[in-house]
Amino acid sequence: MKMTIVVLCSLFLAGITSLSAASGTPVRDYPFEKVAENTWVIHGPLEMPNVSNQGFMNNPGIVLTNEGVVIVDPGSSVQAGEMVLRMLEKVSDQLVIAVFNTHIHGDHWLGNQAIRTAYPDAPIYGHVEMLAMVDAGSGDTWVELMERLTEGATKGTKVVGPNHAVKHGDSFKIGNKTFRIHHHGQAHTRTDIMIEIEEDGVVFLGDNVTADRIPRMSDGNFMGNIGSVDKILGIEAKTWVPGHGPTGDAAMVKAYRDYLQAVYSSAEKAFNADLDSSDVKAISLQATIQYKGWAGYENELGPHGAQAYMEVEAAEF
Repeated sequence: MKMTIVVLCSLFLAGITSLSAASGTPVRDYPFEKVAENTWVIHGPLEMPNVSNQGFMNNPGIVLTNEGVVIVDPGSSVQAGEMVLRMLEKVSDQLVIAVFNTHIHGDHWLGNQAIRTAYPDAPIYGHVEMLAMVDAGSGDTWVELMERLTEGATKGTKVVGPNHAVKHGDSFKIGNKTFRIHHHGQAHTRTDIMIEIEEDGVVFLGDNVTADRIPRMSDGNFMGNIGSVDKILGIEAKTWVPGHGPTGDAAMVKAYRDYLQAVYSSAEKAFNADLDSSDVKAISLQATIQYKGWAGYENELGPHGAQAYMEVEAAEF
């Protein structure tokens, strides 16, 4: 009888271990920081997804309305989304009534799965192009990438994309807050939305702007991104939330815009001097020296210069 109990216990424990492995690794707690009246942000790690950060790296945000909580970009995995919900409980006991996804890159929205599980009726908003890309399989690519980069920490994450399409100029009255959508064409990606909370002077920028971090631009366009930032700076706002890095004021937004402009101008100089795309990095190293301490600078500056050169070349024809 004792042997039977031991065997059953062993099988039970093995089942728990197997279940734990299948569900990945819980993301450690990162607290929300209050950045404005009614708005809190978790400022995620600045490095790329890895085993240490368990894939979590973006800036999830919450906005409190008089009817419930709105979440912006709940993170890179079901585990990240679960962490966001845990941390939300420390700020408010309100229910989640809506979610916004700023763009297609999975480090920002794969946490939708946890929100949908907890709040199945909450609408999830994303740009119409994002919905199309998720339907075409981009979400599956991001799930696989996150699991590989974290060596299985995000295992169990499934694709749960937005189910409500938005476009530039759309306005949503959610409780006592107005969420206005800004989209000015291809910027960091072609799916970017920036979300303005009109009553509070808060703007969620997505990866159209990052702070203390240089993101990849392979899905974007330098002049499109610069133009989008210039246009959003035309509105009156006090608090600007980047996709990565610390929340700040308009000076933070302009700093990232100026980085993009410096790289593009370096590419123009190389092109006009009949130099090759590989020569852009040497020029842009001088033009962007104030950004050399930003995460990703060393890895991304070369690719950024080559991409900007191709855009300059294309603009000539």
